[in-house]
Amino acid sequence: MRSVTLPAGLDAAVECAVVFPGQPGYETLRRVWNADIDQYPAAIVRCRNAADAAAALKWCVGNKVSITVRGGGHNLAGTSVADGSVLIDMGLMREVKVDTARRLLTVGGGCRWGDVDRAAEPYGVALPAGVVSHTGVAGLTLGGGVGYLSRMFGATVEFLQEVELVTADGAIRGVSAQSDPDLFWALKGAGHNFGIATSFVFRYVDLPGLATVRLALFGAADRRELLRRFRELGPGMPDNVGTYVRLYRCPEYWSQVPRAHRGKPIISVATVTYGDPAAEPALSAPMFEGYTPIYQAVRSMPHVTLQHATDDEFRYGISHYWRHVAFRELPDELIDIAIEHADAYPGRSLNSSAFIAHQVMCPFELIAGKLTPRDHRNDSTSGIHSRWGGNIGADWEYPDERPELVAWVKRFGAAVAPWENGTYINFTSEHHDSASAREVYGPKYDRLAALKAKYDPGNVFAHGLVALETAPAGSDWAGK
Repeated sequence: MRSVTLPAGLDAAVECAVVFPGQPGYETLRRVWNADIDQYPAAIVRCRNAADAAAALKWCVGNKVSITVRGGGHNLAGTSVADGSVLIDMGLMREVKVDTARRLLTVGGGCRWGDVDRAAEPYGVALPAGVVSHTGVAGLTLGGGVGYLSRMFGATVEFLQEVELVTADGAIRGVSAQSDPDLFWALKGAGHNFGIATSFVFRYVDLPGLATVRLALFGAADRRELLRRFRELGPGMPDNVGTYVRLYRCPEYWSQVPRAHRGKPIISVATVTYGDPAAEPALSAPMFEGYTPIYQAVRSMPHVTLQHATDDEFRYGISHYWRHVAFRELPDELIDIAIEHADAYPGRSLNSSAFIAHQVMCPFELIAGKLTPRDHRNDSTSGIHSRWGGNIGADWEYPDERPELVAWVKRFGAAVAPWENGTYINFTSEHHDSASAREVYGPKYDRLAALKAKYDPGNVFAHGLVALETAPAGSDWAGK
């Protein structure tokens, strides 16, 4: 165990449980989803409500102890836990309330998306967010939020109505477009830098029928042409049809695939279509017709089932290093670079079973956006408004695999950088500095920095996914 020190009195300052190193539960509670993160907090405060979070925060600020905040603990960069800091943990706050009269969901700060989906499903409603049920609501929302329903309805922050937030001064605020429009704007994309989100209120949508997942795998020889087809057709597909392509090596144990393709590079093309399954074949056909798959499958399921369908593929206990890149365009040169680097992936298949899921951990994935970029002026999001989103991903089980895989991600990211159009902050494995934050948030950065100076001048929330500088007093960001 790493040596940690902490002034006395934290457990007396709060009314909830505090777990210290060496106590039962500490080893379990210090862990997060990404097994690459191995940090030892000085204490873990098990908050039950906003008052507990505020009391813990005030004690830490008063004793000059750094803090981290954990909602679901699913963050790739692992910023919710740090050596020697106090971890303020929302994990016990998992209540979901459905208000059908006002069409609202109230969601605790420790909820996972599975909690939300299961609570909403009996009412035939949902919130557009997530693709893995154990992803945390807080982290995903504060970074913008995307999921299977986002193509139809928009980003998660577009449905956010209010956040119960503990700010750096220890105050508990109800932040909304009416009560504090500037802070509310900042929370919708850069929220990790501004406070402890203890609950959320969202509008919901009516579920648009069943989700039909169509998956086809094709051999290496078809990859370039299928990627060109994805480039031409993906952004123009109907709003209820999401389109995904993935480059990876076929696992040796996928016995459903002809032996000649096992262990060889392949491409998967998948569509997720909401609505009447009888209408799905005609809607998804343009992405598949004219090519002979080596494997194909079609399944229709309720949305809540889809949201849990790949939980085991993205299970706890595996290490990850990812880099998200949004693209304005997908020229042939970029397609060739992607194929070259995917083929050079030095890792192993870590897929969980011989069942071929529509979504697997893979070296490179592309998701089609829309022809018209989403209007993101009303939030602080970055990188989720392009026609194409790409994710470069390395995944491993053993520490000695890490160096080569991380180096591969960095080489791949550098090779595609000329076409980069931002990044989705929730899909980064790096805890960036302020220079990187300027790159990530672009023209929104100055306004965010000014708000950081107003609400957190002491940088109490220093473990955001990117570090915002605090702008000098009187900085003018109006109209930017």
